[in-house]
Amino acid sequence: MLTLVTATLPERSSFLREMLSSVTEQTVAPACHIVMRDDGRGFVDTVNRAVCAVDTEYFCLVDDDDLLLPHHVETLVGNLVADIVWTWVRVEGRSWNPNRGYEFGALKHGNYIPSNFAMRTSLWRELGGYRSGPQHPDWDMLIRCEDAGASFHNVPEITWVYRFHGGNMSV
Repeated sequence: MLTLVTATLPERSSFLREMLSSVTEQTVAPACHIVMRDDGRGFVDTVNRAVCAVDTEYFCLVDDDDLLLPHHVETLVGNLVADIVWTWVRVEGRSWNPNRGYEFGALKHGNYIPSNFAMRTSLWRELGGYRSGPQHPDWDMLIRCEDAGASFHNVPEITWVYRFHGGNMSV
């Protein structure tokens, strides 16, 4: 099954409440939802510590400002056929459309897979989790997955909402 993993900051509690509400509305519940507060060591460390607690075959990173449509977990669980699985996204607050299928090698030129992807937990651990150096640790992880020969699968269906609001890590 699938565990959801969320890193959060105290000042983002209103976003977190909205995201948690969207999790409770899932048509298929995740096996677990690990929410870990950043204690000042940074996002990368917080996510890595949270993923250490995952005991399911797959996990999905859900930012505290994301919103999951009711069928998000169900769609992911029904399509866990590769090491990395992601669905399409509705973007709010910015003109950006990352929705496209997987193209080998294209990640090296720009990231088009938003951070809300399901990943095989053993692959994450094999690669050592997020690295602290890169500006975009999710993009770095995806490139490292591709370099390691991971399989990728896209479900061309919008199942979640990415909200830009000025406090995002992404540019």
